[in-house]
Order: sequence, then structure tokens, then C-alpha cells
Amino acid sequence: MNTHDDTVFSKTKAAVARSTQGTQARNRQWWEQLPMTYADWDGEDRLPGSDVDWLKLEREIFGLSPYLRSRYDFSRYSGQRVLDLGCGSGVFSCCFAEHGARVTSIDLTEAGVNMTSRNSRDRDLEVSVARMDAEKMALSSNSFDYVYSWGVLHHTSKMNVALGEVFRILKPGGTGLMMVYHKNSVVYYLHGLFWLLFRGKMFAGYTIESVQDFYTDGYYHRYLSERDLAARLEAVGLKPRKFHVTQYQKKILPLIPDWLDSWLKDRFGMCLVCEFEKPQ
Repeated sequence: MNTHDDTVFSKTKAAVARSTQGTQARNRQWWEQLPMTYADWDGEDRLPGSDVDWLKLEREIFGLSPYLRSRYDFSRYSGQRVLDLGCGSGVFSCCFAEHGARVTSIDLTEAGVNMTSRNSRDRDLEVSVARMDAEKMALSSNSFDYVYSWGVLHHTSKMNVALGEVFRILKPGGTGLMMVYHKNSVVYYLHGLFWLLFRGKMFAGYTIESVQDFYTDGYYHRYLSERDLAARLEAVGLKPRKFHVTQYQKKILPLIPDWLDSWLKDRFGMCLVCEFEKPQ
């Protein structure tokens, strides 16, 4: 590997692989070092720490996501028992709690647990927070009405095991929503081809999947098609109900007209959103 090509993602993965043993231990350590805060990945002070920071972070997350901003309704889950799986900064946990849900939040990392605890406490919201592995949840079977997981499950070491746990803890008839990275996206192929061809990684033996280590966050990372995700859900007994494709606010390609940007994002955006249910 050429060291001048190293990114914060590839350097962190290499360092964690050298210093940590075990699949989920490595996964956890990666995110402990680089928690998801929507701050510059190379920045030194990436953790929010005040009331102003939490509100700024919430505005940034919703400002970046047209889907969350205009198509998602947190109030639909008022009174329901909701699991925020991979809570990170706790922004979504707090949104559910603000709208009357009974929220349990879990994260693989102490960083996520600490951020969600502080966020909910500073905003005087009731959220139950625990550090927990999505592949082995210490939660009762058939106990949640709704599971929400935004940008998390494609980062697990054994995704189907985690999905099986989602099935177990959902009540019969319970529902959920997850966002994963979309394989049939402009970003996946353009970034992959850039690193393979222009950075020469194909000559070092990298493939379009393995070259993700340079530009995709997480120790593990998967890009999934609708068919791939549907098959994984159905394999554990969950039923996909509806898929949406979306992208962050920034234009998917520079200088293209707005109408083309919207068309591409709705079909070939980076984010694949799936609504699913556990059959009665």
C-alpha cells in the first residue's frame, strides 16, 4: 500500500487490526476512535458537548437528508416502544422521545452511549441507553413495537445475525426502518472506479469491494442492492414492505441541473431505506 494514499479510514482500520483481536472488538474499536458525529473525519475535536452543539448537530443531520426532513414522521410512533439501534449521537433517540415514544437506545461503543446519555439528559428527555452488541442484544424477545436503524446494520460483522436479533426482539406485527448503503448507486461505482483506476489500486489487487476501505467509514462496510437486502431480511423471517432510494443534500454529481440531480438521487442515490415488518 502506498502510504501517501492512506486515508483516515484506511489508517484507522489498519491500526485497529494490529492492536485488537476479535471481529466485533475491532468493529467497536474503530467506532470508538471515529464516532459518527457528522464532523470532519480528520478533525481533532469531533464530539459535541453542549446544548448548542446538540441542536446544531440535529439541524445538520436533517439539513443533509431530504428523506428525513420531508418524508419521515417521528410522531407516528408516539406511545410505542421504540429501539434506536446504533444510536450514535442520540439525535434520533431524542426525536422519538420528543414525540412521545418510549425509547431504548443501544450502541456498540461507549462513545455512542455517552453522547446519547448526555444529549437526552441535556434536553430533559427520557431515553434508556445501554452499550450493547446488535448481534447479541440483551433485550427481551417480542418486546418492541418499532426498530429504527439509520446507517448502522451494514457496519456489523455478521449482518444476518444482527437482523435475526431484530426479528427476535420485535413484537409480532412490529415494524421497523433501516438505512444501508446502496450498491446500485452513482457513489459506489464512481468512487470505486476512481480509486481502482486513477489511484491505481486495481494493480495492487484491490477490487471494487475491497477498495472501499479507503473511502467508506467503518471497520466493516457493505453496499447492498434492494434484492440483497430483501433476501437477508426474508432469511431471518422479516418482511420488506417498501424501499426508498435517497442521497444526501449535496448534488450527486457536480454542475448538473436540479431536475437531473433529483432523478438520479431517487434511483441511484447512496442511501437505501427499507421499511419492514415482523409478520403476525
